[in-house]
Order: sequence, then structure tokens, then C-alpha cells
Amino acid sequence: MSIFPLNVQLKNLLIVSSFGLFGLFSLTLSGCQSTMRQIKDCKQGDWNVIGNKDGVKGLPANFEERRSFCAGVDGDKIKTESAGFYQSGWASGNTQFWQKLGETDGRFPRPATFYQTQIRSEGVLENKTPLNPTAYDTGWRQGNADYWIAIGDQDGVAGLAAPIETQRAANAGDIPFNQTAFQTGWQRGNQAYWTLLGFEDARQGNSDKKLQQHVLAAKERQVLVRSDAYQMAWDTEIVEYWKRTAWADATNGWDRYMRRVDAKKRELKFVEDAYQAMWENRLRAYWHDAGKDDGFGKPQRIEERIANARKDKVFVIDQTKDIYLQAWNAENMRYCSPENAFGFGRQSTYFELSVCQLVVQARAKNAYDNGQKYEITWREKERVERDIRYALDRRNDVDYRIRQLDKDSRKDQDIIKNSKDQNAVKEATDREKRRDQQILDNRRSIRDLNRSLDDLENWRLRHEQRLEQLQRSI
Repeated sequence: MSIFPLNVQLKNLLIVSSFGLFGLFSLTLSGCQSTMRQIKDCKQGDWNVIGNKDGVKGLPANFEERRSFCAGVDGDKIKTESAGFYQSGWASGNTQFWQKLGETDGRFPRPATFYQTQIRSEGVLENKTPLNPTAYDTGWRQGNADYWIAIGDQDGVAGLAAPIETQRAANAGDIPFNQTAFQTGWQRGNQAYWTLLGFEDARQGNSDKKLQQHVLAAKERQVLVRSDAYQMAWDTEIVEYWKRTAWADATNGWDRYMRRVDAKKRELKFVEDAYQAMWENRLRAYWHDAGKDDGFGKPQRIEERIANARKDKVFVIDQTKDIYLQAWNAENMRYCSPENAFGFGRQSTYFELSVCQLVVQARAKNAYDNGQKYEITWREKERVERDIRYALDRRNDVDYRIRQLDKDSRKDQDIIKNSKDQNAVKEATDREKRRDQQILDNRRSIRDLNRSLDDLENWRLRHEQRLEQLQRSI
């Protein structure tokens, strides 16, 4: 970590031209950020933190260097006890540095002897990091424990028997086997295994009596049985199963009375309260959707729908009419709104005016008619704009031809004035006469095009005004 002032760092970086422009910019930015962080630490004056940061980065303790830098930033923050705080923070940071390395190696997993490789690593040698075998060993032990907890958890979730521990220990190789950690993970995984079994059985609508089958199979494989975990998961998920079933039943001709019988046949616990609440929610949603669907351009059909409910395998509840009519009225208002009728008119789509209340029919019809007029005017405006673009292109072409004729004319005039070749002069004179006529014709064309463009612009403006008028009408 550099501790020199910002101007010194920038000066040194500018010398290193071999890095190229991009490398120089990156180094400068990195150096600036590092220096700004150091300045901020100096201003805060927490020497324990300053020392800790050095230790965590694997740097050796260097209070004097830090003190010298901070003296140029805020010398008042340097106290007599600052050196002690710095050293305490550095020692903590150095311990964290080695513990983190050890923990990472333990989880990888690598043997504890990998410490010898770490002390010869490029970063440690470059920074001259003070060694701390005790901290590394502490971290490694934690990492090794985490590794075996994860292996045990994996085996437990897979439904493997506890004796798998012996096989894992035998195959550990140069990675020390942590029996306590493995058993902790396996116990956790085994509980997850039984939890998942209970969840899946309930999700599929299987009776919890199936637990006995699982128990027999587990004992044959010498797998620890956790009936409590299975039952807790099953009891939780069976409620969700009946909610999902109720949602489907409400529009498929099933009700709670039929499900009672069905559950009894399957020896399945029937959570009737949860089932009925979801069943009613589904029907409320169904009748709301029915009213909304009919409300958009269709007559009110509540009596017809109620009469056909049995045939449609749906049920009528106490709130059916209120829910349907509320949704129908809201959607009918939206359908009969001037904005919607205007949109239908623009698309020339059939609009069912008869479903609208008499008080809004006239306004809806007017909006529909204006929508049609708007679309016609819009298309006419687009046609005019295409004609304008075409006329502009033609005018540009004619103008270009005039410029080219003027250019050629200058050449022939030079010949007429300076050439001694009478034939050449005569030919140039003839070309000039023809060219003068061409220029005259082209300028006449431009005048005609300008008049046409003026007319087209007037029409475009009229169409825009008409569109605004029709838009405001809704």
C-alpha cells in the first residue's frame, strides 16, 4: 500500500510510460483511490482501524510510516497512545488474514500442511507478511469442519445410512476426517430427507400412513428414522394440497361434501376449513371474471349463467349476483366510455351500442363516429406528408441540376471569352443557348413545386387541426 501524498504518486506514475495509456490510467486511478481512503482514515483518527486494515491486507506493521503520512493530513489526530492502538489493530488484522487463508484451505479441502505452500506464495513474499501459524491452524480447523459438515449434510439428504461415515473416513486420504462435524451435517441432512418425504407425499395427496412404508424401507437400509420431521412437513403441506385442490374443484363440479367422501376412501386427512375458504375464493374470482368478460360489449347474462351453472360445472354462492353485477357494471362503463368508443371507431371495429345505458349512448356513438373520421383524416394527413416528401426530393433534384448547369455554363463562357478556335466557340455558344433554356425550364419546375408544397403544407395544417378537434371531442 502506498502512503505517499497524491502529487508524489501521480508524478511517479507519469514516469512509467511503458505501461501504455490504459495501464497508466488504471494505475493512477487505483493509486488515487488508495490515497483517498488513507486520507479518510487519517481524518477519522481511529488507529485501531488503520492498523487492522494493514494486517488484513497481509502487510507488516509500520506505524511510523502511517504516522508520517497522517501528520500531513491531520496531525491533531495522532496521540501518544496511537502506536498502541495501531499495533493492537494490526495484530487482530494479521490474525484475520491467516485465519481466512486457513479457513479457505480447510473448505477446499486442502491438508493443514498447505500452510507451508501459503508462506511461500507470491503475495506473502511480496508483502513480507509476518507469519501466524496459530491463526492459520484455527481457520483451517473451522474450514475443515465446514467441509465435513457439508459432506455429512449431502449424505443425509441423499438418504444414506449413518455407516457411510466409516466409508467417508476411509476415503478421506490426506484430509483429516472430522467425525463430529460429519455427524452434525449428517443429522441435519437426515432431517431434511424426512422433511422432503413428508412434503412430497402431502403435495401429491398421499396419506401420511405412507410413513410406515418409508420407515420399513429406511430400517432395511439402516437409515435413521425421523417421524417427527416427516409429520411436521406433511401436516404443513397437506393444507396447501387441499387449497390447490379446492381452487380446481370449484370450477370442475366438486365441493366439500364430495371431497369428504373422497378423502375418507383415500385415508387422507381432510382440512375442510382451508378447502372451503379457497373454494369460495375461486368462485368469487370466477363470477367476477364472468361479469368482467360479459361487461365488455355483451349484455348482462347473470340469470342465464346461474341457470347453466350445473352444466358448466360451477357453483352459485350467496354473493354471486353482487360480484357479477359489480364487475359487469365497471367493465360496461369502460366499454361505453368515449375513449373506448373512439378507439373502436378508429379501427372500424363493430361497437355494440345497445349494451350502453341510454344516457351515454349518444356520446358513445358520437365518439365512435369521430374515431372513424379521425382515422380517415389521419390517413389523409399521412398521404399529404408522403406527397410533401416526394415534392421536396424532386425540388432538391431540380436544384442540383441547375447547379450543375451553372457549373457547365462557367466552363463554356470561359471558352467563348478566351478561345481562338472559332469552332469551339460556336459549339460552346450553342450549348449555352440550350443550357439557358434548360435552366429556365428547371426554374419554372421549382416555382411549380414550391406552389405545390405551399398547398400541401396548408392541407397538412388543416388535417392536424382537424385531428386535434376530433381528439378534443372525446
